[in-house]
Amino acid sequence: MDVASASLIRRQVMEMARRLRREADADEESWSRLLLLGAIDRYGEDATPGTLAAAEGLRSSNLAKALKELEAAGLITRRPDRDDRRRVRVALTGEGQRALDAVRGRRDRWLAAAIGTTLTEQERATLVAAADLLSRLARAP
Repeated sequence: MDVASASLIRRQVMEMARRLRREADADEESWSRLLLLGAIDRYGEDATPGTLAAAEGLRSSNLAKALKELEAAGLITRRPDRDDRRRVRVALTGEGQRALDAVRGRRDRWLAAAIGTTLTEQERATLVAAADLLSRLARAP
């Protein structure tokens, strides 16, 4: 693929990401918290400060501050690892899961409505196929 086509795809994906961000109804600070809550949810039992820092590209000092804020807000818990007490595991609380689900729900409802009112049946099928391709690209080395 040529660079110009790749650049077009990048711009379009970023445009969609920005729109979904607006639909989350989140300011910069709360968006960062949502990204971190999402990473904790994705990693599940494997969520540690180290995995979260790598996933979100955060420095340990910034991550420590964000985790303290999320814990103080009652959105996450931190506990020592069962096997290695020096390690910390991070998990969503019920309140944290509900907050994350609410934001995801707003974005999903907007996207479903936009797809339903903007795209034809054939375009919807193409979009679903493209979603799988985008996922594969996101995992590429």
